[in-house]
Amino acid sequence: MNKERLGAFIAENRKSMGLTQRELAEKLHITDKAVSKWERGLSYPDVTLLEPLAAVFGLRMEELMACRKREAEGEEEPMKALLDISRDSVKAERRRGWSRLLSVLALLAVTALVILYAVSYQSVQNDNSAVQLKETVDGENYIFIVEPGNDDHLLRLKCGGDVDFNAVQLTNEWGDQNNFRMSYRWNRWTRQGTVTACQLQGYILGHKRGMTSDRGCEPLFGYPEVFYSFENYYQDPYSKSEGRVFLFNLRLWIAKDGQSPDKGALGTVVDGGSPYPEDIKETILLVEDCLMAAPWDWDGDGENELVVRTRWVEKPYTVYDMADGEIVTAWPDTVPEDLTEALMTDEERAEQYRQMVLAAQGGASGEPGPQEGDLVL
Repeated sequence: MNKERLGAFIAENRKSMGLTQRELAEKLHITDKAVSKWERGLSYPDVTLLEPLAAVFGLRMEELMACRKREAEGEEEPMKALLDISRDSVKAERRRGWSRLLSVLALLAVTALVILYAVSYQSVQNDNSAVQLKETVDGENYIFIVEPGNDDHLLRLKCGGDVDFNAVQLTNEWGDQNNFRMSYRWNRWTRQGTVTACQLQGYILGHKRGMTSDRGCEPLFGYPEVFYSFENYYQDPYSKSEGRVFLFNLRLWIAKDGQSPDKGALGTVVDGGSPYPEDIKETILLVEDCLMAAPWDWDGDGENELVVRTRWVEKPYTVYDMADGEIVTAWPDTVPEDLTEALMTDEERAEQYRQMVLAAQGGASGEPGPQEGDLVL
């Protein structure tokens, strides 16, 4: 028995009884579309509807299954017809199950690929990248930089079409490491990628955050020797403009009870310890959140005062002096041009150098780069 034969038999009996498809459907409590599908051989009736359908037509179940009225015993068994219907229904349901499973697996595979791509590739824009190495292999240009957050590895970046490989110089003419603004994309597993932009920023200056450095000694406040140290360089949390990248704390002290350390050269460690040991230190001033500082004879009395560049745009300078053993302050709005130069930050000097290099590359200027000659604490 097949669906077409059963459909034709249902249609024949319906018509012989003068019923429409809708009227037959109403008797079975189904839709006329279901009846239409039976009669066109597109589907079998549900097993639960076989007995009511046979009853509507005045047939026995085995007659409905055999698709004709039985006139003799031994004709097509109704159970076989029922099994055929069940078998086709099971096959159809199994096909739908596999389709749903394959759809779910395909969705999971696509999701996994998207997640893998997201965690494998990183796009980076960095204003302070140093090139460690350049090489050309098989006609392709590559630069190597330190992996962000992991100093133990280098990234191998292929130069994109907009990157001037020959203009990427590792150091300047004084041997200082150049600093570049870069845009690149790299794979975390292979540590390879492509750099799409590499613009010279200047040379790398300054100090590591959290470190104490630049210890020295200067005549200040009428003392022949005032020792100083720049302490705790840290990222400026207050401003992101005008080159204000790092701040530091400035400590000034004098020797106790007339003691004087064996200083040696500036910053030289003496006898395995600090060049300015703590046991002879008497702090006379601690200035926090400094951009830069310099000793300067501000009032023209022949003795240096301390001029500090602050983080405030409205009051950019503070002058510290000592009167009767006490520190006093003044807040000028401007300072002389040569003092302005002395109070430039490392980042501003780097930018000044970058502009000079760019001007020189464009043939607009033949001036040399910035020289380090200013007396800056």
